[in-house]
Amino acid sequence: GSSERNATTLLATLRAASSSTGALLRAIATDGADLGLVWQSTFVQTTAHLDGQGAAPSSAADRALAIVHGALETHACGTDMCESWADGGHSVVRFVVQGGRWVIRALLEDAAPQESTAGASRNEVEPTPDASATAALLHARSRTLTRVLGEAPLTTSGGTIGVGLTDLAPDAPVIAVTEGAAARVFVMDAVTARRSWTETHWDAGFADVDGDGRTDVVLRMEGTGAGAPVAWTQAFLAPPPSVQAGPLRADLASSLATMDATDLRAAVHAAAALPARGVAREDACRVLSTASTPAGFRRVASTDARVLLFDQPGMPTWLPKVVASAKVGADDVRGLGSHCAEMACSAMRPYCAWSGGTDSQHVWFGWRGSDLTIVGAANYDGE
Repeated sequence: GSSERNATTLLATLRAASSSTGALLRAIATDGADLGLVWQSTFVQTTAHLDGQGAAPSSAADRALAIVHGALETHACGTDMCESWADGGHSVVRFVVQGGRWVIRALLEDAAPQESTAGASRNEVEPTPDASATAALLHARSRTLTRVLGEAPLTTSGGTIGVGLTDLAPDAPVIAVTEGAAARVFVMDAVTARRSWTETHWDAGFADVDGDGRTDVVLRMEGTGAGAPVAWTQAFLAPPPSVQAGPLRADLASSLATMDATDLRAAVHAAAALPARGVAREDACRVLSTASTPAGFRRVASTDARVLLFDQPGMPTWLPKVVASAKVGADDVRGLGSHCAEMACSAMRPYCAWSGGTDSQHVWFGWRGSDLTIVGAANYDGE
């Protein structure tokens, strides 16, 4: 059939193009070929354009040649394209017919996850005066855009991250992320589904709270509950550049610090100002082995440490019962650290946590001189 004949011809074109960057450039279309990244298997970000007139080799041509080699090794060609799969993802070489022969029109590869640079400088990020990228994306994804809460650069090399209120969910902020040709929105409705507050007001600030070079969002909700003013603040980590859609993760490592903030600016500062220092699980377990009684807890805790008893799974700072160190009772710390062997501890911030279904424990640490101390602990107290 024609598809098989085309596949044979396309492989021959790849074979001829694979010998050198010069041969590759002679095998591309007369108006050139695009080199690009594919996001979410849909959006294409053009990263370079190869000249079809036999221009000198370049780093872009070298990258294109690697894609050609991958496609040639895979031998997976169809009507007008050849594909390859490797640890780095999926690549495609697309062809068109010019002058009676097949030539290369585009070389595309999946956008790969970037290596985390955890431990890099954490910093507050000022919102940009122009929030047009967030407004445009939210207008396109919703019927009504009520208000844009703010927008900031996603990375120093480009992209945006912003927050707005729309009709996508009742009184829930939506985080909008643009990066290259990819655009994603995340409805943050987990909290609004749980609250019974009135007169709520949302604000958003920005900081790189985990030092990965990507701007994160700090959300603050203020309102009235049982006739008294109430507030809740939480940082959410920017999605990774692997572009696989999923819910944004709450940054629980900073949640104790943001819980104490008097306003949004203080919360942003607190989230970005945590010590850039991790805790070894063995050290955490040594301290926690003493902390499961009131007297033991006070011995290894800071003077202003607290125990949070929470009843919403995975949300240790959502309207918890707060027990000051001096008033901690046996029931408040019973079982604290019982899952220490299974705890995960941050390599870059003083926080450890264990989670098992709806149940979870969270511990925030600090130092008194060289001694590791507990500054806060949270125990699930729900059904």
